[in-house]
Amino acid sequence: MSNWKYKLYQFMQGRYGFDAFGQFLIIASAVIILLSNFIHLRFVYLAGLALLIYAYFRIVSRNIYKRQKENQKYLAIRAKFSRKKSGGSVNNWQQGNTGYGQGAAGGRNENAQYNFYRCRNCGQTVRVPKGKGTIKITCPSCGNSFVDRT
Repeated sequence: MSNWKYKLYQFMQGRYGFDAFGQFLIIASAVIILLSNFIHLRFVYLAGLALLIYAYFRIVSRNIYKRQKENQKYLAIRAKFSRKKSGGSVNNWQQGNTGYGQGAAGGRNENAQYNFYRCRNCGQTVRVPKGKGTIKITCPSCGNSFVDRT
């Protein structure tokens, strides 16, 4: 490993790093900074710069617990908007393939036997067998319960 990569690796030890909220902040700051070139308002440019600084602050932060909480709040808000856009009800959580891979039965996808729901509280994906009727589903991560049809 080259010298600068090793030093960067050592610097990032024990720091939070990059996540979905950080990615959103960097993209939003880039868009705002680009828009400030067309709008010609100084405070718009400064707002974009402040977002960029905050994004990098999050990346090098050592307070991992606080950064994870911020990311979870962002993911919950993003999930709420994606549910509304898709036209689903509040109880009809995001369903789909989570990428667990192929099943052993002749290359058939084993995920076809399951419905996937996203916990409203923490964003954890919960796998539930299909065809069980209306059941109470409990998130293994946070313990949040909800009733839904599988």
